[in-house]
Amino acid sequence: MSISLIILFPLLGFLINGLWYGFFQTAKGAHKAHSGVTGIIASIAIFASFAVSLWVFFELKAMPEESRMIQETLFQWIKVGTLNVDFTLRVDPLSSLFTLVISGVGTLIHLYSIGYMHHDESPGKFFAYLNLFCFAMLILVLGGSLPVLFMGWEGVGLCSYLLIGYWYTDMDKAIAGKKAFVVNRIGDLGFILGLFLVFGMFGTLDFVELRERVMQMTAQGLTPGQLSTITAACLLMFLGCTGKSAQIPLYIWLPDAMAGPTPVSALIHAATMVTSGIYLISRLNFMFSLSETTLHVIAWTGALTAFFAATIAVAQNDIKKVLAYSTVSQLGYMFLGVGVASYTAGVFHVITHAFFKALLFLGAGSVIHGMHEEQDITKMGGLRKTMPQTYFVFLIGWLAICGIPPFSGFFSKDEILWQAFSSHHGSKALWVLGALTAVMTAFYMTRLFVLTFWGDLRSKDVHPHESPLIMTIPLMVLALLSLSGGWMGIPHLSWLDHWLSSVIPEHEGAENTMEWVLMGLSVAGAVMGILLSTSLYRDLKKAAALRQRFAGLYRLLNHKWYVDEAYSKVLVQPLIHASKFLWKTIDVNFIDRLVVGFGRASFWTGQTLRGSQTGLIQTYAMIFVIGFIAFMGYIIYGLR
Repeated sequence: MSISLIILFPLLGFLINGLWYGFFQTAKGAHKAHSGVTGIIASIAIFASFAVSLWVFFELKAMPEESRMIQETLFQWIKVGTLNVDFTLRVDPLSSLFTLVISGVGTLIHLYSIGYMHHDESPGKFFAYLNLFCFAMLILVLGGSLPVLFMGWEGVGLCSYLLIGYWYTDMDKAIAGKKAFVVNRIGDLGFILGLFLVFGMFGTLDFVELRERVMQMTAQGLTPGQLSTITAACLLMFLGCTGKSAQIPLYIWLPDAMAGPTPVSALIHAATMVTSGIYLISRLNFMFSLSETTLHVIAWTGALTAFFAATIAVAQNDIKKVLAYSTVSQLGYMFLGVGVASYTAGVFHVITHAFFKALLFLGAGSVIHGMHEEQDITKMGGLRKTMPQTYFVFLIGWLAICGIPPFSGFFSKDEILWQAFSSHHGSKALWVLGALTAVMTAFYMTRLFVLTFWGDLRSKDVHPHESPLIMTIPLMVLALLSLSGGWMGIPHLSWLDHWLSSVIPEHEGAENTMEWVLMGLSVAGAVMGILLSTSLYRDLKKAAALRQRFAGLYRLLNHKWYVDEAYSKVLVQPLIHASKFLWKTIDVNFIDRLVVGFGRASFWTGQTLRGSQTGLIQTYAMIFVIGFIAFMGYIIYGLR
């Protein structure tokens, strides 16, 4: 089966819904009347992509382990000098997992959106954007070379701007979309520069050829200069990852991305765009593993981001903001995994996180829908009685992210912590940061869960109700995946390690008693975080007293360490002032006046010369005579 169908179906969904919206938006109410139809079209398109991805997965599975790859070249794309890039799609064990997650979880999010966006005025546009987003993300993971991957990379950046700022008439939402776009462009500059270095050193950007040339060069022995170039290229591409995957210092766009519709949050933050950095590093593991410096930078950036974001999540009251900072923190875990050269552990957490974080975001959307757009968890409470289905599935997502066995988050989180402790690229300090983050994760997620579902409803003006089946059925499927998805990566029996071995050659050590000890400590820490948070927030007086006692710290965390304010003061405002200076002083007072001056001089010259154009032959004859006399005089004078 043609692997191009994987990207073709969502592209067709985008075109159909885009044209549908374009044709009918001028007819009053026409596009509104077809909200269910546009959602079904988009859902069928992405489900068809999932079906093809599943078919291709089984085709790969039937192949010999060392030759699991399907390639399809659609056309010649770029040919400039020695640079020759074909638009090639390639499926191997790594990309097959990502296509299944993107299209599978994406299908559930599309179905959920039919109910969630039922009252929206332009659902055709929304579903067109969702399909386009999935199309771009699938190109990213199926691209056979860095330029094709980068095309998808930029595509998801554009779509995130369109979806985050979907309700653009609200200025805050429009600004959030712009912020995401601008911050991502900063990281993308690093990606492009890294791409140039890779081509300059190896002469190719195709992944298969690149891997062969890196292996040949490594076998011959890398010189210090070559190693430095590889390190620089990897660090620059990692800068691009900090933008797309929201790591320090470019994480600031992701919490603001909550301005978009909740299904967008689930799609961007769970299964697609934010995981692209992990995919890039895992795809280029043969390069990143050569640079010890780069791996240390990645591991420490991931660990610090995970810890830092968790501290902020502890003090947020917006249900989507808590989950947003949780996403930043979990992405930090993934980078911690790949930073200690355990790429499979990072990919494993990508998959389990896609399940439980999509569940939590869509569950939060169900809560918001049932609470009539209320997002403040301090105004909720008691929803397990009025929203029992949402409560049950959210319970599973909560236990999964807290790392309680046998839920999926336990297996992947524990694997990353063990690799951070035992790998020669890791350290005890990295493990400590990861373990503390795990305790805080259990604490703030329990806080969210208790304040939302337990106790009594604190807002007397709202009458909660359960969401329709079109929204709860996808939640149930995700709950099942969150419960069972971790079994694919059981330590020492991991199907995932075996499946990815041809792409990510990792050598797992023998079973160690310390691994069981650390596993027990990890679970104990999660239980401690759950019990402490439950004790505080079942009795809100305790929480209020604690907040009052540490008012300064709470204010600091609630305002997100004032990072946005610091960025604004140190970077944004100086740039604005410098731009205004250049605009008014250089552009208006110098360039504009110079250009206008030339225009006025031309106008004056033309107006003056126009007076000589009388149309009278006598005048032209006189001018001719005067000119002739002047010319002869010049010649005679010159001969002397």
